[in-house]
Amino acid sequence: MSKLDPAPSMASDFETVDQRLQSFLGQLLSEFGILDRIVYKNKNQHRRCSYFQYLLKVRRDIRLLKSANPEEIFRSSFDVINGKRPKQKVQLLESLKRKKSDSSNKQTFLDRLLGLARLLSQMVEPILKAATQVRPASEVNRMLYWHRGAEQVLATIRLPVAELLEVGK
Repeated sequence: MSKLDPAPSMASDFETVDQRLQSFLGQLLSEFGILDRIVYKNKNQHRRCSYFQYLLKVRRDIRLLKSANPEEIFRSSFDVINGKRPKQKVQLLESLKRKKSDSSNKQTFLDRLLGLARLLSQMVEPILKAATQVRPASEVNRMLYWHRGAEQVLATIRLPVAELLEVGK
C-alpha cells in the first residue's frame, strides 16, 4: 500500500459519503424541476407577493448551484481522495497552496469547493423564509392549491440542502 492510498476503512467511509452526496444532490435537482415549473406557471399571478419573491430567490440559488456543476466537483474530489488519481492528489495539494493569478480567471479547485459550500449555506435562509410565508397564505386562501404544492416542494428541498451541509462538515 502506498502513502497516497487511504486506509481501507476510510475508503469505504469516503464511498458512503460520496453516495450520500450524490443521492442528496439528485433529489435536490429533481425537486428543483418541480419548483421551477411551479414558479414559471404562476409568475404573473403572484409576482408582487413577498412569498413569491422568496420562491424566486430559491429558484435563482438552485440555478446557481446547478451551474456550478457540483457533480463534477464532488466526483473529482472523491477520485483524488480515494487514490484513483494519486498524481492529481499531489497536484491538488500544491494548487491549494498557490494563489489565483490575476491574469487567468480560472478558479482553483478550493475556490470552487468553498463557493459551493457558501452557496449552500446561503440557500437556507430564503428557503425557510419562503416556507414561513407560503404557509399563512395557503391558510388564508384555500382555493389556491399551488400554495400547498409550493410548501411541499420547499419542505423537500430543505432536507437535501440541510443534508448536503451536514455531510460537508
